[in-house]
Amino acid sequence: MGSGTFKLPTGEYRFTSEQLSIAGDQKVCIAPSIWCIHGEYEAFGKYIVTKSNVTAHLAQIHPFTLGWIADLHFRSDRAEVVREQIDRLSLCNPALTVFGGDIVSGSGEYSGSDMDDSWFGAVWDYAKDRLSNHLWVKGNHDIDPNSYFYYNWFERLWTLRMGRCKFVAFDGYNEQSLVPGSCEPCLSLPDVLWLKRKLTEDELNKVILVHQPLEQWFPHAPWAFKDASNVKSVYSGHSHDIIYAKGLFKEISDIPNYINGSCHGKELQVATLTIFTKDGKEQTVLVNGGIGVDETSDGFDITAPGTVNWKKEKVLSTVPIRLIRRIGEHDLNMIALVPSETQASIRIQTIGRDVEIVGDMEMYVLGKGLCSEESPYDSWGCSCGTIWNSYRIAAGNTFRCAFE
Repeated sequence: MGSGTFKLPTGEYRFTSEQLSIAGDQKVCIAPSIWCIHGEYEAFGKYIVTKSNVTAHLAQIHPFTLGWIADLHFRSDRAEVVREQIDRLSLCNPALTVFGGDIVSGSGEYSGSDMDDSWFGAVWDYAKDRLSNHLWVKGNHDIDPNSYFYYNWFERLWTLRMGRCKFVAFDGYNEQSLVPGSCEPCLSLPDVLWLKRKLTEDELNKVILVHQPLEQWFPHAPWAFKDASNVKSVYSGHSHDIIYAKGLFKEISDIPNYINGSCHGKELQVATLTIFTKDGKEQTVLVNGGIGVDETSDGFDITAPGTVNWKKEKVLSTVPIRLIRRIGEHDLNMIALVPSETQASIRIQTIGRDVEIVGDMEMYVLGKGLCSEESPYDSWGCSCGTIWNSYRIAAGNTFRCAFE
């Protein structure tokens, strides 16, 4: 039916790469605010419905935000916990969100359980209307003997480019190589060869997304990192905790591992939120509760959530909250950099073709065909000829822009 897409049991399509093409009369779960879409379609907040053959390209522009939560371990008695975690992250509205494995609570030791396909369906149905552009990574609890339902819902290995960053989703528990009765990482040779190729084939900044922490599987495949270029970080879960690990292996001593499987933790449940800037830097924050985003007739009122550090200590941090305002036929993207546990506001005024924006926090404004007399922070030109621009705005400054 198309390329760069994955058809779900529900009949909807997910994306599997930064470019896709698909036929008409299909529901495709991409957020139109951050995709350059060509063809006839009807746009909704988190998806489109195609009216003709459509191609689309994820906007390759900085900054962008990534949300990461792992170890949802969904089952009926954990539904509320899973929903709370998804709701918390949805208010931050990352440009991309990844569920980092153990999406459902299968046996995890390949010994059988009452797991069925509806468990994945329940997670998908709740998340699809709340999270923009969300993807999955497979964990050890997502499979059981003769219960390969994960494969009905997403790919096992995938890559995705956004800006100067390439996300590399790896499977640390290939069931063809597993040790019966164990949930320890089990790597297959084809998978490790795939990983090595993805880490060495270009000069993009690499971010590895994998369920098991790096220290558990790196000793089984250190040569996959030989000749790798620009591996910036690893995001994982599996350990039902929040842990920052770096310098465990001399071969990759400079690669940090951000471990957050706290959705299944008992003491503290937080979501990982990262902003990626055009200089290749990542700024990661652990988001707790207390967030509020209210859209008003003339802008947004924001209550920033609480945050903790990797030692589980309450700290003051900057939280990147992405907001979307529909202006005519255009989507205005704003990333507000709000100090944690504070209140902030953005006011938006339309004056003819111009749009004026002012906020009491630093922010980025970006969009398709967006232009201003100010110098852009970043620009990207789609193959269709359309230019996307982003602008960095100081707190209290009025920014005037228009859509071409």
